[in-house]
Amino acid sequence: MTSRVTLDRWTTTPHLAGDNRTSRFVLSTKAGFRAVIALLKSLFSRNRHQAAVLRLYAGIVDQARQPQFYTAAAGHARGVPDTVEGRFEVMTLHAWLVMRRLAAEGPDLAGLNQALFDHMFTDLDFSLRELGASEMVVGKKVKDLGTHFYGRADAYESGLKEEAEGDRTVLEEALDRNLFGSTLPDGPEVTAMADYVMAAAARLAAYPLESLLADGPAFPAAPRL
Repeated sequence: MTSRVTLDRWTTTPHLAGDNRTSRFVLSTKAGFRAVIALLKSLFSRNRHQAAVLRLYAGIVDQARQPQFYTAAAGHARGVPDTVEGRFEVMTLHAWLVMRRLAAEGPDLAGLNQALFDHMFTDLDFSLRELGASEMVVGKKVKDLGTHFYGRADAYESGLKEEAEGDRTVLEEALDRNLFGSTLPDGPEVTAMADYVMAAAARLAAYPLESLLADGPAFPAAPRL
């Protein structure tokens, strides 16, 4: 089974539990009728979320696969390592950018944000199994990745806040530490990624919500590291 990781900081309403166990007795009461209406609304909402989530996630994955981010594309050991861990880091960066854009809309999109988060980790769970990892290993790994996501999100968010106040050091250090790992990038590579992150955040902030949900995220061109 997929490990459950909850996006608590962006969730404003609890998940429904046992919503498929409505009894005939409950259906015969006014309270039961209201429960059924609430259930139907929830199901319709989930269906709407599903289509938007698939578009958002596809856009995140497509951008994270751009070869310009990775060492192999650059031809030297200055890009993001082209490994499972490196690709997770690049995907995490783009997922955070999209999720913070959704969070900026307030609590109305908390459910969509949670659904996107859940879908991403379900896909990671499946991918790890495809690579041959055992169920016990997958469960622990997915939980660890969820914790890592929170850590990255906090670091990048702090970096953007400090950059807005004139200090880019925090953002560059977070990108250097998390994205590049042991590749020991030169200053220009870290600076290029910081420029990209700021441009991506600004572009998503200005991108109409309707377009974001209908067409998926629009990112700037990947930097050549």
